[in-house]
This record gives sequence, C-alpha cells and structure tokens, in this order.
Amino acid sequence: MKNIIILGSKGRLGLNIKEHLKQDNRLFLDEFINIKELLNLTFLNKNKINCIINCIGSTNSEDSFFMSNFYFPSFLSEKLKDLDSCLKHQLTLIHISSIGIRAPYMKYNFKQIYINPFEKIKIKYNLYELSKSCGEYNLYNNLRHCQKINTFILQPSNIIFKNSDFLKKLSFFLLIFPIKVDKNIKLAITPIDYLLNNICELMENSCKSNIEIKTLFKRVKVSFLFKKYRYFEFLKIKIPLKILQNSIKSIPETFFLYRLKRILIFIFIL
Repeated sequence: MKNIIILGSKGRLGLNIKEHLKQDNRLFLDEFINIKELLNLTFLNKNKINCIINCIGSTNSEDSFFMSNFYFPSFLSEKLKDLDSCLKHQLTLIHISSIGIRAPYMKYNFKQIYINPFEKIKIKYNLYELSKSCGEYNLYNNLRHCQKINTFILQPSNIIFKNSDFLKKLSFFLLIFPIKVDKNIKLAITPIDYLLNNICELMENSCKSNIEIKTLFKRVKVSFLFKKYRYFEFLKIKIPLKILQNSIKSIPETFFLYRLKRILIFIFIL
C-alpha cells in the first residue's frame, strides 16, 4: 500500500486514476483537502507520502490554459524543490503532460527557435501547446537536481476513455472526409487502461536519473478502431501518403483551419 496525493482528482482523468488506485492504496485528494495543505512539509512527512500524481490541466478552455498548464506546474515544482532537502523519505512525482508539447506537426519547436530580443518573431504554437510546453519546461528545470524526489513526466497522445467522444467524432470525420485513409495506418492513441497501468509501474520504479520524460501511446490500426470503415472507403479518393503529408504541412495556421489541420496530422503524420 502506498500513500498517494492526486491533484486534479475531480477531473475526468483524476477520477479514473482515483478509481484505479483506491482499493490498494491510501489516497489524499484535492477534492477534500486544500492543495496548500497537501503540499505542506509536515503533511508530507507525517503521512509518509510516497507519490504525487498531478493531472491538473486544461485542454479546451483557453481562459484556463495559463493557470492550469503553466502556472500550476511551475508553482508545484518550485514548492517541491524547496521541500526536497527536508523530506524524510523518497517521493515520486508523476506529472501528466501531453505529446502536443513536442509539436511534431509545427514548423518550429523550442529547440529550433532562434530568439533575438531586438527582433519580433512569431512563434507557431497554439495556446494549449505553448502553455503545456512552458509548464513542463519549468517543472523539468526546477526538479532535475532534487535528491529525494524522482520525477516522471508523461506525454500521452489523445487519452481514450470508455465510450470515447473523441473516437466518435473521429469516426464521423472519416465518414465525411473525401480522401481515402489506408486502413493499415496506425493512429497514436493512449487508452486509459494503458496510461493507468504505466502509472502503477512507475510508482514501483525509480528514475534512471532524477527526472525522466516518457511519451506514452500505442499505435492502433484504423481498421481495428473503426471496423465499419471498410464499407465506405472505396467511395473515397486515394492520394499518395507523401503528397498528402506535404499538403497538410502547408496548410496555414489560421483560426479556421488549425483544428482541421490537427485532425489530419493526427491521422497522417503523428
């Protein structure tokens, strides 16, 4: 049995993590206990906390991106860094990030950006990716030299819950999209059970270094996810994958097109 703090325990992901862990572990939830109290040194030592799982984050509300995806991970990591030397036992932090911070479909990512303070440069990130990237950057730098804290940063793809709305929407998109999608294309998805099992494994292991970043997804064939697709795929236009990928990359990052672009990237590029 482990003593675990779950931050974001009222969200959909937090609820799934809580249900998965509650039988064999002692849980402390921000649903019932104030976060400031949960992150208090006396509380951590007294309750012998083994693990903190942070799944606080916003995916849809732009108004919440800054606070949830950037400010809170920065605050959390600063707080734990200050407490590190005073902890009486080893602590594991598992932070749920996103594969989106790698921006695999963008022209730029943080490693490639050349910054000149005397020149205006447009950074081609959407607000969600930018907030998650900045939050993860601060968390990594704050915790990488800790002695008592092992940190795992998990970067899942689209998390597939039971009766997934995402898969329903994607199925509808494939139905109306005129371009043929090869039924053998493998989509990068993160089934919720796969994520939960990985979290359990990480709680039992220590990092090879103080901090590890792990992409976390499975590749599943379109034909497996959408078994009825074969009945209408013959109605669609076939375009060579390479040409299609280059065409997708050339779609401008405008307000009206970026959502479409990300769906196409998810299917044909990611």
